Amino acid sequence: MGRRAKHLTGDTKRAANQLSVTKYRQTSPAKTMLAAQRASLHRRKGAQASSTSAVTTTEPSQRRRKALQELPSPPSSLPPHIPCLPPLSAAIDEHAQLPLPDNEPLFREALFRPGALDLSDIGRWKREPPFEEDDDAMDPNSAAYLSFTRSLAFVLHGMRLREQNERNVQRRMEFEEGNWDELRDEVGALLEGWERALQVKYDPYHASREYTMLQHWLQWQARTIYHIYHLKFLMS
Repeated sequence: MGRRAKHLTGDTKRAANQLSVTKYRQTSPAKTMLAAQRASLHRRKGAQASSTSAVTTTEPSQRRRKALQELPSPPSSLPPHIPCLPPLSAAIDEHAQLPLPDNEPLFREALFRPGALDLSDIGRWKREPPFEEDDDAMDPNSAAYLSFTRSLAFVLHGMRLREQNERNVQRRMEFEEGNWDELRDEVGALLEGWERALQVKYDPYHASREYTMLQHWLQWQARTIYHIYHLKFLMS
């Protein structure tokens, strides 16, 4: 004889199936599976919302990341840099990473409160060497003269860092707009100035201030080259 059907009508069969599904949903395996499905659905919705937001808004930081992604990949040991420029010399790398006098009051004053200092005669030391003849009447080897030279260097460090921060605003705009030529030209001009300044020589004993200012100028020339070349202006 054949096996008797458990459900004689379609309605009875559907009711039995629904009861079976309801009972299954109360079991631990079913609860775990349903929770995983809900979590997956939530993640998909979140990803879709993020994608929509990224399409409708274009922030400067997003443009910056996109421009960085389009740079040629450098060797893993080197940071990203502006393409089509030659590698920097070891001397530039060394000078660029010399420390700044962060804890010196005059440095901080020039950086944050330049109006509080008399900077009327400091321009001569910011120009490319060789410098104009120093007309200070003090003995170049006296303690007072050497102390004033150190103070002058602290002030110049603060001024140059402040000016670098201000210039970085324009550099970031050039980078985000893909204006590589402006950045390459700036580095090229700085490299030419660096090479010219290397030919200038001062006696550290008879021209101690000029010698100190030359070392300061070379440090900042190298620092600026390194700063642009390795895109450090994006981090400031």
